Amino acid sequence: MVPRSVILGKMERYYYIETDGMVYLVEEGGRLRFPRSVEGLGFEVEVKWPMVVEGKEVLFSKPKIEYYPEEWWPKDRIPLLDEADPLVRAAVHLSLPRIVAEGVIVEGDKILLVKASRGFLKGLWNLPGGFVGYGEAPAEAVAREVAEEVGSPCRVGRLLGVESFIGKKSSMHWHMFFYEVELLGREFHPATDEIVEVRWFPLIEAVELLGDRVMSRKIRELFLRER
Repeated sequence: MVPRSVILGKMERYYYIETDGMVYLVEEGGRLRFPRSVEGLGFEVEVKWPMVVEGKEVLFSKPKIEYYPEEWWPKDRIPLLDEADPLVRAAVHLSLPRIVAEGVIVEGDKILLVKASRGFLKGLWNLPGGFVGYGEAPAEAVAREVAEEVGSPCRVGRLLGVESFIGKKSSMHWHMFFYEVELLGREFHPATDEIVEVRWFPLIEAVELLGDRVMSRKIRELFLRER
């Protein structure tokens, strides 16, 4: 069993326990909160991922139970509960998966990168792409994002892979789709409020310049493994 919850340095520790879309919460002072300890719960838990939320350590955990906990709180309802503690709402928000689609535009030994002027990768080189919108398929999203960020029409090809990971800084759960993309134009007209520059780089140089470690690793895996 996970040790008793303690204050770790100056950081309080809480347990975010979830299974089958149901979340274990306790009522304290009229608010629904995460438990601070796993002692006395009547079941053991397995810690999966640590989060830092609002300066507090939140341990995302799975309970070791063999039944469906109908009496727990449905995850989808928690953001709408007035009585839910702000820490609970924030942690549930972080745990919801984010889906992004990235365009891999390679010609010969060069790849096209864009430098962002805002967002998570502000000031860094990255692949053209972004969030999959409501009702969009990942392939549709990458076509839209390339048109916006590169300013050229394109054709989306095969899916090159999907990477799933927890962001080191954000604690968010990401699913990143990589698509082969062919440009149908040779002039770049990027959205000036989003992209500072669009430029071709040699693949070997690009993997060092990419500001996102997952993108860098994927491009190295796809094109430089045998070099």
